[in-house]
Amino acid sequence: MSFLYEEKASSSRFVDVLWHTVDTTDGTYLAAADACWDMIFTRMPHGSRVLLSGPSSRPTVVPYRAGNRNVGVRFTQGTYFTHVDPHSMCDRTVPLPMPDDEHFELAGRSWPVPDFDDVDALLATFDDAGLLAHDELIEAALHGDEPAASVRTVERHFTRITGRSLGQVRQIVRAREAAARLRTGEAIADVAYALGYADQSHLTRDVKRLTGYTPAESQRRDEPV
Repeated sequence: MSFLYEEKASSSRFVDVLWHTVDTTDGTYLAAADACWDMIFTRMPHGSRVLLSGPSSRPTVVPYRAGNRNVGVRFTQGTYFTHVDPHSMCDRTVPLPMPDDEHFELAGRSWPVPDFDDVDALLATFDDAGLLAHDELIEAALHGDEPAASVRTVERHFTRITGRSLGQVRQIVRAREAAARLRTGEAIADVAYALGYADQSHLTRDVKRLTGYTPAESQRRDEPV
């Protein structure tokens, strides 16, 4: 791994995890499909950049450069930004306007580029401004609860917020969980059984398609999923 990585929990109810990297060399990272929104703040040796990503349904090649410092936010499943049509952001990453190296523009306002220690404060201001919302039907369906809506209504919510069906998002969530378990050294057969795959071939197909790595490669991978 050619970057230093750390992550932590967030105080925001909209956030799955906060992460921070320092790039030590030039290279590329293959980000797995995640079916959720992400935001990345990068401080480069000369300038800054802010990216907003919608739900992804396929692996994405992410370049990194020595000297860059990145702060990332992975939002929870079902969380979305209210200032745009969520469906329009599916499988898209857009750079946000930067009036200067310390500020970016979002939803017609200027915001400070945060560091790892103060990104939670920025997220709180997003919440206060009504920029973040969470779809409870999506969360309930993914947690195995019985949503208080028809199957057709649930599917409409998934299509609008994630661009994919409930079944497709479940595949993505399961493949990420499989890759994370494999990375810690669990046996392929054990992971396939624990996560309900029909067999190891089924696990291999899904993990490769949605994370970009085979199960064996995932076991040797030293990068976070």
